[in-house]
Amino acid sequence: MDKAPVSVFWTSGWDSTFRLLFLLLEHRLPVAPTYVVDPTRGSAGAERQAMARIREALFEQHPHTRELLLPVNEVPLGDIAPDPGLTRAFRRLAVVHHLGDQYDWLARYCKQRGLDGVELSVERTFHGPHGVLHGRAIRVTDAHGLETFRVPPEYEDADALALFGAFSMPLFDMTKEDTADVARRHGWLDILGLTWFCHRPTRDGNPCGICNPCLYAIEQGFGWRVSERRRAMSAVYRRTLLPLRRFARSHLLKRRARAEAKLT
Repeated sequence: MDKAPVSVFWTSGWDSTFRLLFLLLEHRLPVAPTYVVDPTRGSAGAERQAMARIREALFEQHPHTRELLLPVNEVPLGDIAPDPGLTRAFRRLAVVHHLGDQYDWLARYCKQRGLDGVELSVERTFHGPHGVLHGRAIRVTDAHGLETFRVPPEYEDADALALFGAFSMPLFDMTKEDTADVARRHGWLDILGLTWFCHRPTRDGNPCGICNPCLYAIEQGFGWRVSERRRAMSAVYRRTLLPLRRFARSHLLKRRARAEAKLT
């Protein structure tokens, strides 16, 4: 505990939990997790429950982590002030790369608190931040001597630099399969299995199969985490409503971007 804690964004999801476990169990570093609470997201209760389950299992199986894992810093989304410039940058990128709204919040949070180097668990995929920064984020060494990826300060895309420049992205070159293999080899895959990912759980508390994290889990070979019935619904949804929803969201973002461009 003589070392400064590693600051991470933690949602109880697979990627951020993998990183948290790796820091605690393999590097034995103190970790300070931050969780931004979105009251409009139906998964907030499930995410908190998953965090409690993970913490309990971690402390029972690896008692040394009791001193290393700091209490979760919960930040209500409403406490993060608007930043029209960052939100415009987010919307321009989201039109092309289908970014989730959380990247707008998290960038604003870091900027407003003067934070740099908070770990964001961005995995290697063909969508989201990796789609924006593929081939452009560079490998660097952080303050703890660990390898990570950052957006270079001279990066020519001002929107991407504004949105992702504050983040450290240690999982940028790893897929979900890679993280599962690492956890299996090190013997803590069971704890990783306690994670939560669905944004809109069903009434009986199971993954819905049609929110973006569920869709990505199925696409990436983790469909076993979604019930067979919900996987069937997901297949129908992907062929019918999903293209329409994505088109509508893209159209809305383009309209907003054009309207904002006229005002600037």
